[in-house]
Amino acid sequence: MKLSVVVPCYNENESLNKFHEQITKELKDNKITYELIFVDDGSRDDTLNKLEVISKNDKCAKVIGFSRNFGKESAMLAGLENASGEFVAIMDADMQHSPKTLVEMYNKLLSETDYDVVCAYRSNRKEEGTFKRTLTSLFYRFNNVVSDVKLLPGASDFRVFRSCVKDAIIFLPEKTRFLKGIFSWVGFNTIYVPYSPEKRLYGKSKWSLIKLLKYSLGGVVSFSTKPIKLLFIIGLLIFLVGMLNFILMGNLSHRTIILFLSIIMLSIGIMALYISRIYSNILGRPCYIIRKKLGFNDKKKN
Repeated sequence: MKLSVVVPCYNENESLNKFHEQITKELKDNKITYELIFVDDGSRDDTLNKLEVISKNDKCAKVIGFSRNFGKESAMLAGLENASGEFVAIMDADMQHSPKTLVEMYNKLLSETDYDVVCAYRSNRKEEGTFKRTLTSLFYRFNNVVSDVKLLPGASDFRVFRSCVKDAIIFLPEKTRFLKGIFSWVGFNTIYVPYSPEKRLYGKSKWSLIKLLKYSLGGVVSFSTKPIKLLFIIGLLIFLVGMLNFILMGNLSHRTIILFLSIIMLSIGIMALYISRIYSNILGRPCYIIRKKLGFNDKKKN
């Protein structure tokens, strides 16, 4: 097997047939031996049923169906753990990741033997609203200041990489994952190529503002302890200011007290993020539970 294409799916009922048609044509036209690993992340529509039909009619299509929605990170992990190709790709099924671009990335990795990963980054975000673009830009700036792992602005999960990279990623024992950060953390030589997402033909993005904020905070917490260390420094400075105020004025002003309380609440909130991560990993629960597997010959367990 030369190329394993991992396709996480959540409520992609409308786009699946067209996606399968295009990706299959592109890979066959370029004479690439492949497998398609569709991971249904507990979809609420007819996604799993359509995937079952695709799997029955295409021996190269394999399906993993979760028992419920576990999130895209878990879906990608399940695909990686079941991929058998010498090269592995991750792409979305919503038609925004072009199969033609995928083949170009794959060929680039074949020709650039010194590199292990080809990562696509968005060359523009014009289709997004101003507010979302601003938040995204702030996230990358903030992450690259406080985190030990640096992220290229616009870098996506749309990647092609060698199996050694896949092995390094699935070897990590952590349960709460931020794959963009993990790709950077494990190292390996990476080529970044620009791409413009295709226009979404069906439905709308599954990423709400709340989900994006949660995802971004999780990414920062996963790869940096600087927020906690910064809180200690801020707390120390506020304490010194308060003591100076008390010595000079004989009491603490209402504004100082309010500032103290604000810092305390912020500190509790940030520590809660880290504690929740620790709690999730200590529980030792699996990242996903498989309800159904189709097209696989092995008995690999989740």
